[in-house]
Amino acid sequence: MTAADPELAFIQGKINRLLQALDRSFVERATHVRVALLAILSGHHVLLLGPPGTAKSLLARALCASLHDATLFEYLLSKFTHPDELFGPVSIPGLKEEDYRRLTEGYLPRAHIAFLDEVFKANSAILNSLLTLINERVFHHGKHRDEAPLISIIGASNEPPDPEGGLGALYDRFLARMSIPPIADSEKFLQVCLGEAPAYKPVATDKLTREEIEWLRERAKKIGADDGARKALLRVRERFSEEDVDASDRRWRWALELLKMSALTSGRVRISPLDVVLLEHCFGDPGGDQATVRMCVRESLVVLDEHDEYLTPLRQLWAEIEADAASPDLSTWRLGAVRRLDRFDDACRRARELLDKHLEHLQQELARTPWCTELPPELVAGLVAVRTRLQAFERTSAQHRAAVAAYGPASLLISRMRQASQDRGYYGSDVKLWVCAPTDAEDDAIGLDTDGAPTRRSSYHHERAAPVVVDDTNAHRLLVGKDTGATLASLVAQMVAQMRTRTSSRASGPAERNETSQAHLKQVFERCGPPPLPSTPPTAPGGRDGTEKEEGVHARVQGGGGTAGEGERPEHRPGGEGPRPDRDGAARLDQARGHRRGPRPAGGADDAGA
Repeated sequence: MTAADPELAFIQGKINRLLQALDRSFVERATHVRVALLAILSGHHVLLLGPPGTAKSLLARALCASLHDATLFEYLLSKFTHPDELFGPVSIPGLKEEDYRRLTEGYLPRAHIAFLDEVFKANSAILNSLLTLINERVFHHGKHRDEAPLISIIGASNEPPDPEGGLGALYDRFLARMSIPPIADSEKFLQVCLGEAPAYKPVATDKLTREEIEWLRERAKKIGADDGARKALLRVRERFSEEDVDASDRRWRWALELLKMSALTSGRVRISPLDVVLLEHCFGDPGGDQATVRMCVRESLVVLDEHDEYLTPLRQLWAEIEADAASPDLSTWRLGAVRRLDRFDDACRRARELLDKHLEHLQQELARTPWCTELPPELVAGLVAVRTRLQAFERTSAQHRAAVAAYGPASLLISRMRQASQDRGYYGSDVKLWVCAPTDAEDDAIGLDTDGAPTRRSSYHHERAAPVVVDDTNAHRLLVGKDTGATLASLVAQMVAQMRTRTSSRASGPAERNETSQAHLKQVFERCGPPPLPSTPPTAPGGRDGTEKEEGVHARVQGGGGTAGEGERPEHRPGGEGPRPDRDGAARLDQARGHRRGPRPAGGADDAGA
């Protein structure tokens, strides 16, 4: 058997047309119609609970009319109902021959569909025979044991049975239990009361034959369950246990027979999570703990950690971005960082495409499933959570890309020096060297004192050499390079050469200080390092474990999720000089220097839920 079986497709067409006709005739009864018809196809019984006048008996007759040459037996039970009224009178000729038997033609034992109104008013005189007939499709009378052609019994009652009334066994025989409320919508109410809803008259060729129903049941036995459905079923069972919902092994077996029929008539060879939704009609008491059952079933469809196939490659790529040692050559590092981000963005795009295909597949599956009228929001909650995390990845990547583009090592280094500098007077300092970034004005230069302390310019410092410009290449090597000693020595040599060239002719004092040895300048420069970083990195919106907190996701899917790196965007100085020294961007670049890595993204990997 395959989902493309032509005979199955023919029966599917019949079912779809019958349901469309039923929907036109029964207002606000789409779920009741579908669950009842599905129970009939799978060979189980239906219980309808509701006040009088809610079309319970009319629905039973319509369902019977959907079957070809099916006989309907309906009866209103009371505590005075005699067995003869249900099972037929005793045969008088049989008694004369000492053969006790009943004349069952036209009664319940010979019916295909039975509608028993006020079913829980059955007395003990008929209860045992009724239980055997319902469960085993066998009727015992005297020494006779007759096979009953019963397809399904539809029971109706105004209320559930009294737990102390001894009717628990009969109640348990009804697999599908549904409450039928009065019509809620005003327009639909008028439509019914004014007789505007058409009477149910199915086309004769659309009626299902008993042979077709038997064919479906045989093939439904071969239906399996996919991994998602298996996990969902186990989660439902666990939730039922937690909430003390009565769920016997027998009822579970019956319920799975109904789910198998749902999958088969939807053109699938396995039960999917979409079929699992139907379990909310198979357990619990309508009007009692039905809300608890519905909650258990719906919550079991919400899986936030079962879609890691979308996020795991992204976490791995982001870990590579963080773990990759930065090249001391600025151009090489910048090119490598951009390429790694390009690969990461491509992976995000592929994950989004796969996610969209998954959502599209669910929509297509819903369109092929006649038993569900809408896609349960809980079923897509996991995918919505994945989409939220994917958006966080994309935002973090964009922030990282912007940080790489705005990264100015020289401005960062001078900014750190300025942050740690002191404002000394003329007589309180012995500045050996003035340095600045390429984009800094001379008034913003930082002085390096003989004691290794960086010094801001003072109004008393009139006689000094022009500042030495620290370019991005050397600053980057000092920030991320491993051999900082050699870089410092090369940089100091360049500084000395620049100072000799640029020394003011009026500044004889500073000119003498510019002759300081390279070793001493190197020592001064090394002592001017940035202050230590806090050991704890900022927390990402989704938490360090990469999990999103979806508020209300079990009751209603919302698109929450927070902005990745919210409150952690690096502020850049004018002219693209990089993150400010007193902001997170500079702190992360400082951390990069301590770990010999390149600039970290704004918000870090945690923002991406890594």
